[in-house]
Amino acid sequence: MPRSARASSNSTRVVKPAIWRSHSASVAKKRPVCSGRPTLLLVDDFQPGLALYRAMFEGLGFKVLTATSGKQGVRLAAENLIDVVVTDYEMPGMNGEALAVAVKALKPRVPVVLFSGSTLVPLSARRVIDAFCDKAGSRNQLSTTIHRVLLKKRTRALQPPAVGRASDEGRRTVA
Repeated sequence: MPRSARASSNSTRVVKPAIWRSHSASVAKKRPVCSGRPTLLLVDDFQPGLALYRAMFEGLGFKVLTATSGKQGVRLAAENLIDVVVTDYEMPGMNGEALAVAVKALKPRVPVVLFSGSTLVPLSARRVIDAFCDKAGSRNQLSTTIHRVLLKKRTRALQPPAVGRASDEGRRTVA
């Protein structure tokens, strides 16, 4: 038995094998850290617009993550704690609907705002998203929409879970 795996005869401390130490250290490095600010994930294939909205929302106090494709957006959503996703609908590869479905599969409580210049968004996409905002509208409309879905998310999070009654499980209660 390797020396590092044996307990010392003088103490009760057991040293983990080297393979365990390296695995637990790499897991600890990948844990996301909460910053205290709401985290916004912006996904759009139009990079100049993405930079503009990133600067705007950072100025409003958000932590902003950006992705130029749906696939990259899903990866960022999986690796980070996010509070809201704002995505374009028409993107090459993975459109906004597919992104919303993937994010909801990973994190069902994260609201998704579809931010698009297209008015031909199918009903199937509207069923998956939490809000729609037209790119032709003002920046204030987008900001208001994001704050509204965040407020709704927080309101739902503050509600206590339903308490099951003994009679719901077929048990008898003593009065």
